[in-house]
Amino acid sequence: MNRLVKLFACALFASAIIGGSSPVFAMNVTGVSQAMTIGTKTVTANDEMGDKIKFVSDGKVLRLMSADGTKDFLSFNSFDGIYSGVDYSVRAIETTDPTMRLFEISATRGGKSCGYWLVGNHIGGAWTTYVSWNSFANLGFRTDRWHDLKATIENQQLVITSYSARGNMDWRAQVFWNEKDGWFGLKRF
Repeated sequence: MNRLVKLFACALFASAIIGGSSPVFAMNVTGVSQAMTIGTKTVTANDEMGDKIKFVSDGKVLRLMSADGTKDFLSFNSFDGIYSGVDYSVRAIETTDPTMRLFEISATRGGKSCGYWLVGNHIGGAWTTYVSWNSFANLGFRTDRWHDLKATIENQQLVITSYSARGNMDWRAQVFWNEKDGWFGLKRF
């Protein structure tokens, strides 16, 4: 059985090399705002078109809304199933290639990460989640374990690193833009 698994893995690897994979286009991060802790208050910001938006939290759910409060674009809650005592933090990220203003949202409870989202306006102005906790799971991120996520800018690239409860790095990936697909992806280090 082990041989069969190895043979299958080699075949997949060879097909990726021969068939070629989608080229990775690394967006360049040109600016990052200071993180805004939302708590149980409202924080306003501007999207990339200059329209005002607001982030509203009740300590359980964070909502991305129109400034007048009439439109609820996206809502976010903890990935661990416990919805009380969640602290949300938001920061704006400016990029080129493509030129965008993204909002990075992280959720924590007692020093433990319990959510992550990278959101922005997509074609036609619809708000969408480009990267989330679930995206990480597709690259071997263990969603059932304790994590302390840190997003950093390294050489103008957005890199997300996870640390275990003991402070050891246990997972790391770069967020990139794939021009061909018109969408964001993750590349694990």
